[in-house]
Amino acid sequence: MASFPYSYVVCNCKKVTLGEIIYAIQEKGAKTIEDVAKFTDATKACGCCKSSKDDFGDPKLQLYIEDIIKKFV
Repeated sequence: MASFPYSYVVCNCKKVTLGEIIYAIQEKGAKTIEDVAKFTDATKACGCCKSSKDDFGDPKLQLYIEDIIKKFV
């Protein structure tokens, strides 16, 4: 995974940053995409931030919640 700042917006629809997602994982105990959604509201609009297979936008996102969870859980 490339290096992204904590301010990097992972979920464009809900404006959820990498830092907020990492906080949800490390401090709130999020272990799944559903957990991250519960704590941050990410994925609750279009859902393309979940994983590369869910990304239908152009251009493709560079970082997905699924990848973040794999790195930190």
